[in-house]
Amino acid sequence: MKHKENRRDFLKKISTAAFAFPFLANCTSAQEKANLSDIELIKKNAKQENCNWCGAKDAPENVSWRANFAKQNEEGEPLIVSGTVYMPDGKTPVPNILIYAYHTDIKGIYGRNGEPLHGRFRGWMLTDKKGRYEIRTIKPAPYPNGQAPAHIHYTLTGKTFKEDWIDMVMFEGDRLITDGIRSGLKGKGGFQPIIKLKNKSDGFLHGVRDIQLERNWV
Repeated sequence: MKHKENRRDFLKKISTAAFAFPFLANCTSAQEKANLSDIELIKKNAKQENCNWCGAKDAPENVSWRANFAKQNEEGEPLIVSGTVYMPDGKTPVPNILIYAYHTDIKGIYGRNGEPLHGRFRGWMLTDKKGRYEIRTIKPAPYPNGQAPAHIHYTLTGKTFKEDWIDMVMFEGDRLITDGIRSGLKGKGGFQPIIKLKNKSDGFLHGVRDIQLERNWV
């Protein structure tokens, strides 16, 4: 009798699990659709034309909080720039902010030989639940004419605000960063856009560029 009861309990558990599996699958599908809806809503705020610095409109549907701009064994110094996007209080992390970033190659050039306007070192990130993003790439070079330090351009787009640029990321110690460039920073994106780079054991240069949303964006 006890054996039959155990068998009955076992079959009941199997039946319950079989019922739960499609339910869980449907939940996953719903979550994926919700994420896609987020991207669609955000892209409605992307600049569409007559904008040389924009790129949110070209974001793919499967955007992660991490992006890899460079191919394996790419010529140049491997670089990771990471950070967190915060509300205007500078403390509360913000998920689902679309970041578009791009930079020059090791010769200081953007697009060439049929590449996109902003070159091949570009990509998109959607901040995660903790507001985080990460770029894996190579360190860019200054423009060939030597009139600008090495830098990475950023735009931000959200459900509540249109695509806008923030102060570009530059690298502390670059001899082309003049007093005029420092004083000319607009403060867009908050925090410090001139970041310090550190060599780590993984072979990458690491830098942190945290971002603070503008008050009129939220």
